[in-house]
Amino acid sequence: MKTSTSTTLIRMLRAGEVLSFDQGRIKVELVEKTGRTARLRLTLGETVVVDKPRQAANDEVPASSVVAANALAVSALSQSP
Repeated sequence: MKTSTSTTLIRMLRAGEVLSFDQGRIKVELVEKTGRTARLRLTLGETVVVDKPRQAANDEVPASSVVAANALAVSALSQSP
């Protein structure tokens, strides 16, 4: 049986500061902090696996996704009788 180990880090950051992990493959930047909410930017290397990929209600949607969704909607409307 393999034993799992983990490390817990607690860091204080100011807006614009970045934490880097795994030789830069994972970067976490504190973009802004207001009240009890912090906006983080995660920059992940191509081989980093995200365990639970999902779209949070407040996540920004890439412009290319919006364009693709609009194109599909227009296509569907133009094909309806």
